[in-house]
Amino acid sequence: MASRRSDQLPVLFLWHHHQPFYQVPDMERPVLPWVRLHAVRGYLDMLTAARVSGARMTFNFTPSLIKQLHFAEQTNPPDEFAAVSLIPSRDLTEEQKRFILTHFFSINWAVHVKQNSRYNSLLTKRGDRVTESTLKTALTEFALQDYTDLVALFNLSWIGFTKRKDTEVRALIQKGRAYTQSDIEQILAIHQAALSEVIPGYKQLQKSGQIEISTSPYSHPILPLLCDTKAAAPDIPRQLLPSVPYQHPEDAERHLRVAAKVYREAWDEPPRGLWPSEGSVSNDALELAAQTGYKWLASDEAILARSEGGKSQLKQFTSYDWSRGQGSIRCYFRDHALSDAIGFRYSTMSATDATTEFIGHLETIERNTRGKAGRCVVIALDGENPWESYVDGGEGLLSELLSRIDSHQRLETMTFSEHMEFGTRERIKSIHAGSWIDSNFKIWIGDPEKNQAWTELGRARQVVEGLIAGDARIEAAWNWLLEAQSSDWFWWYGEPFHSAYDGHFDELFRAFLKAVYAAVGRQHPVSLNRPIAGVHHVERRLQPAFSINPVIDGKETSFFEWKGACRIDPRQYGVMMGRSEELVNALYYGFNASELFFRLDLNKVHHHLTPHALELHFQSERELSFSVPLDSIKSSNDEGGLRWAVGEVVELAVSLGVLTAAAGEECQFYVEIHDADSVLERLPPTGEYRFRLPTTEELAANWIV
Repeated sequence: MASRRSDQLPVLFLWHHHQPFYQVPDMERPVLPWVRLHAVRGYLDMLTAARVSGARMTFNFTPSLIKQLHFAEQTNPPDEFAAVSLIPSRDLTEEQKRFILTHFFSINWAVHVKQNSRYNSLLTKRGDRVTESTLKTALTEFALQDYTDLVALFNLSWIGFTKRKDTEVRALIQKGRAYTQSDIEQILAIHQAALSEVIPGYKQLQKSGQIEISTSPYSHPILPLLCDTKAAAPDIPRQLLPSVPYQHPEDAERHLRVAAKVYREAWDEPPRGLWPSEGSVSNDALELAAQTGYKWLASDEAILARSEGGKSQLKQFTSYDWSRGQGSIRCYFRDHALSDAIGFRYSTMSATDATTEFIGHLETIERNTRGKAGRCVVIALDGENPWESYVDGGEGLLSELLSRIDSHQRLETMTFSEHMEFGTRERIKSIHAGSWIDSNFKIWIGDPEKNQAWTELGRARQVVEGLIAGDARIEAAWNWLLEAQSSDWFWWYGEPFHSAYDGHFDELFRAFLKAVYAAVGRQHPVSLNRPIAGVHHVERRLQPAFSINPVIDGKETSFFEWKGACRIDPRQYGVMMGRSEELVNALYYGFNASELFFRLDLNKVHHHLTPHALELHFQSERELSFSVPLDSIKSSNDEGGLRWAVGEVVELAVSLGVLTAAAGEECQFYVEIHDADSVLERLPPTGEYRFRLPTTEELAANWIV
């Protein structure tokens, strides 16, 4: 380790590089191009930024990405998008033309399409939305040269700032239109050259000691959920989780061991650091990581805030030792705001303004932690996706930011393993089970589609488990099962994320599970022939009949005061709620010209049990949440546009002014009942209740004395 000044604040960057496995069984090459395209833009550019700046940083490569980078480097064309690109326009079939028209605008439009006159004109000709009608029109209007230009511009636009400095790339960019098939071949050759530089380049920098390379579980699964899907229960009602839990900590251990094996083959040494997929951790997952030989891992500061022993002042600006039994591992927690600023916000600012703001925050942290032994600040984020939104691919920000830190008297960059070599650390007794997104697992489980995927995964897992030890088919079956356990497939199922490639991800997931059955000589279930994506819940649109004016006093003051409101009986959801006796007997909601009203009739068996709380989550132009404690026999409150009373019933009134909701606008809400540890009940079980606020005329027409 290089000499350092003890009064400097260590800044620990972790750049996460990841792509799921895109090559399904019996296919010659991957169906999607993101490994190649992110290599020529993100991976190579980040390598250049490290070389030029000399900054000491950590880069995380998932094993599934490493395998695909090796494949792409050795295979030409490396994916189906490249294969179609190499077909001359005159030889394209109608199906291939449709493919190009559909997929070759898959890049940030504002940065790369709208600013390029030729590319933008092709988008205008095709249309902003892909429908059968727009495709039919485009097929008649696109000339052969249009297809050639579209293919060239798509592949050219993905080239990052490293290769854009090359004379041949500059000439291709300046050409702008009237590309030839020879130009396309040249562009793809540039991509291929970039692919061949990634792994050797990072390997050389790690061997020189400048950077550290960490890894993730093999196919990027959510380890705590593999250990036990009930780990999600603190934030998701148990009745919304898969009815048959997935409980296979041995699968999580397998991912960690396979990851270490792939790492050693790629980098010639064992891994020290672990970025758990999506920063997801639990005590069981940490124990497995420690037992498998990993020395440190990183997650998000929100995890620390909800963990035992993580409540100290300036809590995330140091490292923590976690131990159980004979296993111990060092834990780091990223600064959420600073990481997200690079990932999501700075692309809209000048490099100078963004750097000045960022350095200012680091200086504040440095002042506030001065004298704190073992201090550090962790910046961990995606190292590939953000740069598509930067006009210059992020070159300006990376250059200026790393240069400013290097010349700063009280800041220094450092790898995680270097930081472990000095200073003291605190101890953490128990880690909260969650991810870097809202410190829970809602992105990967609890939605009907996600749950169906877990159910299918569990069925396939049983088939593998049924094989006798030593069966030659086990290894092949496990290879495909590991790919199916990737977090990426669950990310795109259900809510809240959707993309133009939802169907592709669904097909990949089901293809891997089918391959598990095929490997053991079993017929896969018919359910795997049907898409999981698109099985959305029914929207619950119930409109209150007319205006109401209830007294917010925690009791049924008048039989008529809630007449006109919608009444929901939770028993309508039947087994979905998973209880023989519900916490909520009835839910009412209604409105008048200035307020929304909500009433819950609680089951007396559960009423006033400490420390229950009611949470109302509301969305119109903005998202708001309101919490009401249910731990006393009678209580009330009136402030900030919210009035509530707890008594025989729970009543709330929320000002439309606080919600910034306007007449005629659709409103959405759901209700949760919590105890200290988990969500006990949610209404509705999935989705939201939706209704429209009436106009003044509609209120007048429905006025009742």
